[in-house]
Amino acid sequence: MKNLFILIFLLNSTLIKSQCLNADSLFTNTITHENAIANWTSAASAHHYIIHYRVLGTQNWSNLANIDSTMNSRLIPLLQPLTSYEWEILTFCDSVNQPNSGWSYTDTFTTIQFTPTPFAPSIITIIGNTNCNQNTSFSIIASQQQDEPDISTTIFTSDRGHFEINTLNSGDNVGNASYSSSFLNFNTDLVVDFTMGSNYAKINLIDSTSSTVGFFVIENLSSGIKVTSYGPIDANNYTNGYISQINFTDLFVNPNYEGDIVFTADISSELGDNVMEIDSSIYISCTNTNIENSNTKRELIKITDILGRETKEGESNILFYIYSNGTIKKKIILK
Repeated sequence: MKNLFILIFLLNSTLIKSQCLNADSLFTNTITHENAIANWTSAASAHHYIIHYRVLGTQNWSNLANIDSTMNSRLIPLLQPLTSYEWEILTFCDSVNQPNSGWSYTDTFTTIQFTPTPFAPSIITIIGNTNCNQNTSFSIIASQQQDEPDISTTIFTSDRGHFEINTLNSGDNVGNASYSSSFLNFNTDLVVDFTMGSNYAKINLIDSTSSTVGFFVIENLSSGIKVTSYGPIDANNYTNGYISQINFTDLFVNPNYEGDIVFTADISSELGDNVMEIDSSIYISCTNTNIENSNTKRELIKITDILGRETKEGESNILFYIYSNGTIKKKIILK
C-alpha cells in the first residue's frame, strides 16, 4: 500500500509538471560586446518566465526574473567582450510559481570585441522666433552614437542675446527636457534651484517622482549666454547612444540688432577628448525696426526650401535665405 501511495504521488507530480510546458526554440541574436538578446517560442500556458545566464564553464548564475508571458525576447545586459555565455529559461504557469516547467536546454553565444566609436557629439540649437529684442523659446538638442566616449562637460555659449534671469525665483518652472536611448527614456521639468543676481541661475532636472536627476547652470556673460552641463556618472566611459533635448520657455531674449547669432559648444569626454562645434545658422531680423548693425547690411535675393525650390516665409519649416554678398543663412521655424 505504501509503495502504491508513492507511485500515485509521483504520477500526480509528473502530471502537474507536464501541464506546464516550457518555452522552446531558444536562440540568441543582436550580440554586442556588452549585451545580447535571448529569444524563444512562447509556452502555451505561460504566466511568466525567468532566465538565468552565466559565463560558460562557471558555477554562478545571474537571473532575469518576472518576464511577462507576452514576451518572447529579453535583453541580457552587463556582459564582457569576447566572452562565451550560456542561458536557460523556465516557465511558470501561475502567479505563485507552481507549477513550473523546469529549466530548458541551454543556448550559448559569444560576445564580440569592443571597438569604440570616435568622439563626435552633435549639438543643435533652435529658437522659436528670430525677431530682434524678443523673448523666445530656446532649445538645445544633443546626440551621440553608440560606443562614443561619454560626455563629461559641455560649455555652450552665444556671442549675443541673454537669459531673463532677473525675473526668476526658486521653484519656477522654466521649461522641460527629454532623454531617449535604446535602454532609457524619461522626461523632466526644468526648475530653478537658486539664482545669484541677474546673471546666474542653477537649474534642476526634476522627474515625475519629484526627484532631481541632474542639473546645469545658466549665465549671462558680457556678450551672450553660457550654459554649463555635466554628463551623468555611470559605471563606464562609453554611451549606448542617445538624443536629449533641453527646452527653455521664453527665457532667452534675442539681441536688439540684426545679424547672425554664433553658438559655440565646447564638449569634453570622460576620456579627455575635446571637440568644438560652431553654429552661425540663426539670423536675427529687425524688419520692423530701424535698428541694424552696419556690418550686416546686404540684399536678400531669394528664399528657398531644403530642396532648393524658391519659396516664401511660412511655406516651409526650414528656410534658406540667399543674399547678394554670397552668404546663405538657414532659419528653422517652430510651429
